[in-house]
Amino acid sequence: MGEHQSPRAAGAVEATGGLDPITGLGRGAAALVIGRSAGERESVARALHRSQRGADGPFLRVQAGQEEALLEQALKSWLAGSETGESPRLLNRLEHGTLFLDEIGALGLATQKLLFEFLVRVDEGAMEAAPGFHPASQPWKGQLITGSETPLRGAVKAGEFDENLALRLERVRIVLDPEQSGSDR
Repeated sequence: MGEHQSPRAAGAVEATGGLDPITGLGRGAAALVIGRSAGERESVARALHRSQRGADGPFLRVQAGQEEALLEQALKSWLAGSETGESPRLLNRLEHGTLFLDEIGALGLATQKLLFEFLVRVDEGAMEAAPGFHPASQPWKGQLITGSETPLRGAVKAGEFDENLALRLERVRIVLDPEQSGSDR
């Protein structure tokens, strides 16, 4: 994908729930980019970042399976509303930016459940204040984009991926390899 090519031009773009797949990513919404090439997935994620409200904030690529412990701690801390060390700041630093979690299927089920809870709480605005530092007391204004080499349906069927998270991530689905579009729904 060229540096200035739009995400829509990158491949098949699908959305559910009335979301516009390119301009409709809002608070709590997430996108899933499916493609064989990590570089192409990242290019699409960066294009989405530039086209969204997160364009004025940072873009951070996290290799989900390799950096799972950091992500898990950041999610736990954010959900608990506590500030312990650097990990909760991961999400706070991306307040007006984009978190790109590539190879989302490599996350363990426990971290997947935390990520789903995070997305639900952000989407519903159900942030409860906690004593002290309150990262979860304010709506998170960042953007989450995930990447996968293959559709998540097969991993869900095999019990390796949380179905609720897969459904939430696939609300906006960008397929870079058209032959994969319906292969594993």
